[in-house]
Amino acid sequence: MTASTEQLDVRVRDELARVSGTDPQDWYLVSKARHAMTLVLGVLEPGEVVTQPLTCLTAVAPVISAGHTPVYADLDPETLAMDPALLGAVTTPRTRAVVGQHTFGAAAPLAELREAAPQGAMLLEDAAHCLGELARGSDGAPLADVSVHSFGVEKILPTRLGAACWVNPAGSGMPWHARVVTALLGLGEPGVRGRASQLLSRPAQGVARRLGGPGQVGIAFAARAGLVDTPIMPAELQGRVAGTPAALTGPPLAQVAESLGGLEANRGHRRAVATLYREGLAEVAGAHTPSALDEPGRVLVRYPVLLDSAATAQEAFRVLEARGAVPGRWYRPLLFPGPGDPAAFGYRPGSCPVAEDVSARILNLPTAGFVTEAAARGTVAAVRDLVG
Repeated sequence: MTASTEQLDVRVRDELARVSGTDPQDWYLVSKARHAMTLVLGVLEPGEVVTQPLTCLTAVAPVISAGHTPVYADLDPETLAMDPALLGAVTTPRTRAVVGQHTFGAAAPLAELREAAPQGAMLLEDAAHCLGELARGSDGAPLADVSVHSFGVEKILPTRLGAACWVNPAGSGMPWHARVVTALLGLGEPGVRGRASQLLSRPAQGVARRLGGPGQVGIAFAARAGLVDTPIMPAELQGRVAGTPAALTGPPLAQVAESLGGLEANRGHRRAVATLYREGLAEVAGAHTPSALDEPGRVLVRYPVLLDSAATAQEAFRVLEARGAVPGRWYRPLLFPGPGDPAAFGYRPGSCPVAEDVSARILNLPTAGFVTEAAARGTVAAVRDLVG
């Protein structure tokens, strides 16, 4: 007997609550993380939202689509997250929210960001890279007002669509809290185009890869029409989130429910691969991993390494790609993969020098299930040969 949507929804929320030490009733399942962010930010009065430029533009397009102006704060190079010491310089009376992004793993200093954020501003935790992990204070309580988690492409689980949004019950006294909950409870099922995209996206992209250039043209046309889903939709390059926020249902929900059972094994594999990278590159002077992301036991969606120059990083990409090692290009350039309409995103070159330096020199190494011990050791050897 096939489980109903309601049964699958309950199963997923129960599992997220179990792994995060929270209550299932505070979790909501959404079509995409960018849809969840758009919906949550959309209940706030239009103003400014502080975020970071070392990110995918799909994490900033929701700010714009929700009617706000993105404002950028620079990074702490040891966390690859927003530096709390710099937050005060970019906040104003119009600051409505601060986005604390966990880059590659749960290392963003949300306690310090909470302290530095203006009173009344929402603290939105972007936990797309660390499914089920919530930043907590010294008392063990979660710090974020809202935390958004992703089941999307190249995230922790081998799923392709969907997101989960956790709303902190401790924020029930905030004026936006009830509006966020009401909006999430009011999500309907995907429309005709959304359902078509769920069914067509994967087979269509497989055909497109086999056809090469003409296939990619066809996929781009279908994506603009909303008939297939690509990791970054054409509208999002212009600052507009594609699609309509909806509840997570259908085949994507079933896939999430099935995949969540392997979360602990997935985390263990990623820790083991990160350990191989950490130990193999520990004595290499030309390769530095941000300290907060190099802690043993950290679960990383990718293992980031900062090489000694942009030219060395580019050569490393060439060498590793030739070996079939699939090095990640996140986030080269900033606002990856680069806006089609830079004015819509409003980033001023030179305003975040640490982020720009990191973006030029970063190499992020895969930790996913397909990475064998031999492959990880081969990647280490290639990097050592290049910069050691």
